[in-house]
Amino acid sequence: MNIRTRLAVQFSLLASFILGAAFLVVYLRAAEFRQEQFRDRLYERGKNVANLLLQVDEVDERLLRKIELNSTVRLPEEVIALFDDHDEQVLRLGVDKDLPFGEMIAIAKKQGTMFRVDDGRESIGFVFQNGTLSNTVIASGFDRFGRGKLNDQAKVMLATFLIGLVTIFLIGRVFAKRALSPFQRLVQELHSIGASDLSKRVDPGNGTDEKAQLASSFNALLERLQGAFTAQKNFVSNASHEMRNPLTAVSGQIDVLLLRSRSEKEYETALRSVQEDLRSVNRLNDRLLLMAQAEIESNLIHFDPVRLDEVIWVAREEVLRMNNAYSVDVKIADVESDMDLTVNGNTILLRSMITNLTENACKYSPDHHATITVRGGHKEVVLRVDDNGPGIAEAEQQRIFEHFFRARNTGGAHGHGIGLALVKRIAEQHGGKVKLESELGKGSSFIVLLPNGGPLPSQHT
Repeated sequence: MNIRTRLAVQFSLLASFILGAAFLVVYLRAAEFRQEQFRDRLYERGKNVANLLLQVDEVDERLLRKIELNSTVRLPEEVIALFDDHDEQVLRLGVDKDLPFGEMIAIAKKQGTMFRVDDGRESIGFVFQNGTLSNTVIASGFDRFGRGKLNDQAKVMLATFLIGLVTIFLIGRVFAKRALSPFQRLVQELHSIGASDLSKRVDPGNGTDEKAQLASSFNALLERLQGAFTAQKNFVSNASHEMRNPLTAVSGQIDVLLLRSRSEKEYETALRSVQEDLRSVNRLNDRLLLMAQAEIESNLIHFDPVRLDEVIWVAREEVLRMNNAYSVDVKIADVESDMDLTVNGNTILLRSMITNLTENACKYSPDHHATITVRGGHKEVVLRVDDNGPGIAEAEQQRIFEHFFRARNTGGAHGHGIGLALVKRIAEQHGGKVKLESELGKGSSFIVLLPNGGPLPSQHT
């Protein structure tokens, strides 16, 4: 069952419940009103008969029977009986119907009046005062006209209910179709969007209703998917290109070595070159794996309170091992307690971020020297890495954090263009951001702002 039919059915059920409840109340009130009217008629018939017989001297039982025989107000299968104070029958008019007069008389005397219904026959009993004497009057009959009218009313109400239910269902389907038509158009637009072309967007309509909200959510999702697919495509393309260069060089050097016999020194030189190329491939592979890890959603990465200065010292030692010519100074400022340098983060990713920034600073500085400065604070920890390299042109600063992008004035330094993209992603995963301050000929400064993670677990009370 589609949504349109389901909405129409639900709307019809709700309307039928309201309409049925209203009809039921009307029917019950009509039945109660009919019964009250017929009970009053029975009472008046019994009272009139008792008045004529007991209070009009000129009327005796024989004359009363003649009067009632030609009466136009007699009820169907009417029975009227009059009893004295000793429960002896004084008069009985109407059809020969065996009624439980004794029981009725007892209830009427006890309660002053009684009313009962037996198989459609309605009977009333009451005490009639005739001076000092008390007589009991029983009047009974069938309300064929009232019941027939009530049955006709019930049939009309049932027919109206069924016709109304069908009409409500059809109208409900029309309104449901009209209400859901924007979503049907949305579905058609979504069907036209394929994995090969994620640039299309769905029309948000008036921009205010639920369809617009859904369309905006789909557009945002498509935006993220397009970005992810584009990044994945570029990543695979660039990564394969970066991997191919050193592997091709290794393969070429081996092919050259195998062309003829070489001296021991030539073999050693070639093997060292191959070793350097393989190390480059290994570093590239490590960074690609770290980049893949950094792309994981934050809620899947394990975070702990981390002292950033401890991570800096470990990263410094790692950079110094890469090249004996590298030198790194570390400065710590504005620290009053351990918590001033504590961030909530992942140690491996933070170490990789600092290592990449420091290695780049050493690599592109003429003296291979970098300075790391960390400043504590109650709200955020500021990490700054300075170099005295060639600087980065303003036109390239906007793209420096893109995957595999390298500035033109790298001076032939070996690199893959992954490190800074990885730095930016890791900073974002930790709720921070990274900024660049650079001027051609005056070096560059990369500034990372990370939210303060509060005290270490051991310092909690």
